[in-house]
Amino acid sequence: MNSSVQNAVGFVEPNPTCGGLRVRVIGLIIFVLSAVPTFAQTASEVERRYGKSVSVYAISEHIWMTPDYAEDGQVCRMRLYPRRLGPRTDYLGAQLLFPELTEVLNRVVPPELRGSKKDGFGQTSLGGGTAWTTYQYENVSFSFIFTYKLPPDILEKAEAAVLTGPDSERFRASKKTSPSLKDFTASENLPTEIVAITWNHRPCKQ
Repeated sequence: MNSSVQNAVGFVEPNPTCGGLRVRVIGLIIFVLSAVPTFAQTASEVERRYGKSVSVYAISEHIWMTPDYAEDGQVCRMRLYPRRLGPRTDYLGAQLLFPELTEVLNRVVPPELRGSKKDGFGQTSLGGGTAWTTYQYENVSFSFIFTYKLPPDILEKAEAAVLTGPDSERFRASKKTSPSLKDFTASENLPTEIVAITWNHRPCKQ
């Protein structure tokens, strides 16, 4: 076609980059439309993707509790940990508040239901940066769990302790007493992060 005819009908040569741009725009629109259902998830879609939700109960202002159950439906274990969210409040802090914690523990399992204290009551074990103090009774056990960091000079202190010998007063076995509301006082100044309550005669279902 000669130039005079092209000018008369308004003919424009095709732009080779225009088609590529159009394809990219169409592709972007398809991606956005396909992504919408992924973010607009329903409860059933969330459960299908991430599994069934875990039961969490707010048993005090700053403490959450997750229970496990035995085959007969009774609670076999409760795990208490710091509450993070409320209807209008976010809670910060990784430790359980001791006064509130002891009030909750004495309410959930009163002293008269715990049975007699067992050997090793209130002993603390260490391992892998985690420590747990166990208060074991005949019917139920309480484990206060927290993390720790060893000081850089721990080896020097350990060698000194071996050379001088242990403090007999410090390691003397405490006399067994009846269960009371103050049984967890030894953990008052520890940075407790989780407390596990386990009923000794109720195996949890697998």
